[in-house]
Amino acid sequence: MNAKDEIIDWLRDAYAMERGLELTLKRISESDKHSEECRRAAGLHLAETEHHAQTVEALLKSLGADTSAVKTSIGLTMETVKGLSTALSHDEQIKDLISSYAMEYFEIACYQALAVAADAAGLPHIVNACKQIIADEDKMAEFISEQLPRAVRNYIGQMTMARAA
Repeated sequence: MNAKDEIIDWLRDAYAMERGLELTLKRISESDKHSEECRRAAGLHLAETEHHAQTVEALLKSLGADTSAVKTSIGLTMETVKGLSTALSHDEQIKDLISSYAMEYFEIACYQALAVAADAAGLPHIVNACKQIIADEDKMAEFISEQLPRAVRNYIGQMTMARAA
């Protein structure tokens, strides 16, 4: 496998990841278990994520490749299962935030690796696209980092009040 083939493989992974995350972001943006601020941010990041998927698809086409139906199906299935597992827990909002925070940094790492590989392969258009996506992921990770302590405090406070009642 050469560098271009590896980049194509990683872009297919990124596309599947973005499509899978659309499910999670849609669920969070519509969930009354999350604060209005979190729902709004999830909705905005959903639009960004959809754009990221379109960008990655365009990058694949620029390399003469397409998305992988198998990888995309696996990504969608994994996010569906993850969503079901958190929906069944009493602390869904906290688990969603923790999972989303970890996922943002996973995405950042994936796009950083892609940017380095694309730079080494002389593909500046891919480097630039990855840097744009990383900026969006950084913003969302920062938002979650700010929201998580507040959400945990609220959740623990609600549990304490419920026990006292």
